[in-house]
Parts: sequence; C-alpha cells; structure tokens
Amino acid sequence: MERQKFLLELRATIEKHNLLTKEDKILVGVSGGVDSMTLIQSLFELGYSVAVAHCNFNLRGDESDGDQNFVVDYANAKNIPIHVCSFDTKTVAKERKLSIEMAARELRYEWFDTVCKINQYTKLAIAHNLNDTIETFFINLLRSAGLKGLTGIPMKNGNIVRPLLGFLRKDIEDFAHQSQLRFRVDSSNLENDYMRNKIRNIILPELQKIQPNCFDSIMTSISNLQQAQVIYNQAIDERRLTCCINTQNGFVVDEEKLLLFDNPQTVLFELLHPYGFNSDVVSQIFLSIGSQAGKKFESDNYVVVHDRMKLYVEQKSLDSALQEINISENPGVYEILEKQIQTEILTKDMFVVEKDCRIASLDFDKLKFPLTLRVWKKGDWFIPFGMKGKKKVSDFLIDTKIPLLEKQKVLVLESNGEIVWLVGFRISQNFSVTEKTERIMKIKCN
Repeated sequence: MERQKFLLELRATIEKHNLLTKEDKILVGVSGGVDSMTLIQSLFELGYSVAVAHCNFNLRGDESDGDQNFVVDYANAKNIPIHVCSFDTKTVAKERKLSIEMAARELRYEWFDTVCKINQYTKLAIAHNLNDTIETFFINLLRSAGLKGLTGIPMKNGNIVRPLLGFLRKDIEDFAHQSQLRFRVDSSNLENDYMRNKIRNIILPELQKIQPNCFDSIMTSISNLQQAQVIYNQAIDERRLTCCINTQNGFVVDEEKLLLFDNPQTVLFELLHPYGFNSDVVSQIFLSIGSQAGKKFESDNYVVVHDRMKLYVEQKSLDSALQEINISENPGVYEILEKQIQTEILTKDMFVVEKDCRIASLDFDKLKFPLTLRVWKKGDWFIPFGMKGKKKVSDFLIDTKIPLLEKQKVLVLESNGEIVWLVGFRISQNFSVTEKTERIMKIKCN
C-alpha cells in the first residue's frame, strides 16, 4: 500500500470507529518493532497528542536493552514524552504461576493502566493488526475457547484502542519502508517456541499456499461470528436472569433451573468463564451437579462450591491474617471480611430488647477485654441462648442449613477464649442480659 493512502485509510478508520479525537491524550505502547513504530509515527504525523510507553521485560539480554535505547532515542528525537519500565518477568511468572507470555501481558497492561491514571492519558493505543487477529483466532481455537474467543481482537475496549487492526502486516511494513522508518526486529519472533510464532511462521504460510486469499475468508468468518455473538449474548443473558441470583461477592446458580435449558453445560461455561474457569474445569463442575455437596473448584480469584442443588460462585476470602481482630471495651466501629461491627455501651435504663439476629446485647461486666472477633473453626462450641447445654458451632450451622460458602465466613466473638456470640445467629446463655445486669454492650453487625 502506498504511504499516503495508508495514512488516509488510518484516519478514516479512526473517525469511522470513533477511536480517537484531537482532544485525547494518547499513550502508545511502543516495543520498537515495525507495528508499534508505524503506529506512533503515523499518529504523530496525523497530528494527535501522543506519548510513548515502553516495557523492558528483560528476556533477551542486551537485545532487550537495545530495544529500550532505540525507543528512547526515537521519542527524544521527536520530542515525544516517554515512559519506560523494566520488569523481572521470569520471577513474576514464577510467582503468579503463569507462562512467560501471560506474565508479560499482565505486567504490560497493569503498568499501562497506572501510567494513564497518573498522567491523565485518555486513550491507550496498541499496535495490533489484522494478522494478530487471525493468529489469535487460531490460538483460541486450539485452546477450546468459547464463541467469544473466536471473534478476534476488539478494535475498541474501554480506553484501549487498536487503530491498525484493519491493516495487514504487509501494509504496515510497506509504510515503514516507504517512510524510511527504522525499527527493531525481535529475534524471538523468528523462533517457534511459542504457539503464536508457530501459527505465524508455519501454519498461516501453508494456508496461504492452499488458498492465497485465505486471510479475507478468515476475516469474513470472524465477522460472521461477531454478529452471531450478539445474538448468542442475548440468549445467555436471558438464561442468566432465569437461573442466577447475585450475591455480595458473586452469584448463585440454581442447578435445577440450569438443567432445564438446552445445552446446559454450554450455558454454565458462559456463566463461569468470565471468572477464570476454563472449559475443562467447567466440565468437571457440570459433572459434580447432583453429587455430594461440598466439592470445590477454584480459579485464580474465585471459588465454586456445589451445595444443595446450588452452585455458589464467590470471590476468594481474604488472607487468614485479616480474619481476626480485637475489640476494646470502648465504643467503636470495626471491619472484618467486608462486615462492619459497631459497639456501644448502654446502662440498664437505656436498654431495649431488640429481636434482630444482627444485634447482640451482652452483659458488659461478664466480658473480659479485649474481645476477639474471628472466623469460626472446627471444634468451636458455645451455649446458645435458651439452652442449658453446650453445642458445637458446626452442628448449629448445619441445623440452620446455610450455604457452605457462607458458612465458611461465619464469625464468632470470644471473651477470654469463650464464645459469647455466634455472629448473626445466637448469643451465649452465659453472657445474656439479666435482671442483675447494670451495663450492656450492644454490638451490631452490618
């Protein structure tokens, strides 16, 4: 493609899809490769307000440092603001239990987001092109992705824009050569260690031999899938409304209603996939329906538990160190596991009986401070109000039939090692208000 035609088509694409305006402050991700160098150069020539962001992932030794120096020199020569960050990618990948490729992606976008917020950039421009869309299509196809994974890379996603997404890599290379634009060649792109490189360097060239215009055909198929996705999403949303109930930290799936749908496992995949559950795990979850309660499945940030013909999907609990706090004898407000605890001291003249399980009224003079508020554990027992004998907390919770995930977050309030309140359920008989009580500690849990 001729250079001027490239710029005209790029401007037309930006305007047609409302990607950028002249009022936008645009952060451009620039690796130093031909795609990103073409993007920053063309946006600069078109008169947009741009800044450069470069990530050094320290994966290729001197070559990585060379990329950084090259991008810095380019930005300085053009008087374009530049931001650079260096990452220990291999260590992060190990800590997060990710592939190098995925760790680099997470680090890149996390840092881009931070830079945009600090410097008030309104848009983040990424140099993905049409070839990247086709490569991603095959990657997701091989990873058993759902329909959404086969619809390509979005041109616009929030503040992220991809102006080059409709251009072939050959068009981009033509612009660079005609502009005498220097760029770096990432040697790792020539190696076939990663799935994307194998698709790029082996599979797609073979497809072009079989059918020279295969890219056009694939993009037509992707466009058809994008249109089908709209209808598909509407159907999934209708089923979500039918079988799901939102909770504070997730949602609950009614298994009986789910099983009434055609292809219920597909519906379940669409419900759970956004929370990090892949198709293999969703298959296991689906097979657990109707089985023994308590089976647990986890993604990075969420947990799914089957219990009484329900699937409870919730965000993972906070670190155990944050699941215990002390409460002093002075009135105050405390927070634990997204619950707020408020205490106040009353005289017997001020006291009014409140029949609310979220409120505990305790004999202040029987308490030994500080009190301990914590998550209940196996072996805990107390003497429920209205009973003479003690009862295990686990048995009490079984009798109440609360969901398993909710049960795991139930709190107890202790005084000198003795449970005085099973929070939200029942106080202890030993600490209840009597005729002899002079002061009352009122505790409310929201």
